[in-house]
Amino acid sequence: MAEGIHTILEERGIQVPEAHQEMLAQQMQAVQQLRATVDNSQLKDFDMALTHVPGGERP
Repeated sequence: MAEGIHTILEERGIQVPEAHQEMLAQQMQAVQQLRATVDNSQLKDFDMALTHVPGGERP
């Protein structure tokens, strides 16, 4: 998958420095491991979303 993520980024015009490629591959592997632990059958019951409002809550 490390090669896949680099290909995707290159297709989008994003240059990845050589020094960052290993770190990027490790982060992608960590994300894939987290995705594998998600129980998708329970997600269909959740219809809430978390949003970020710059400056805090608005009245």
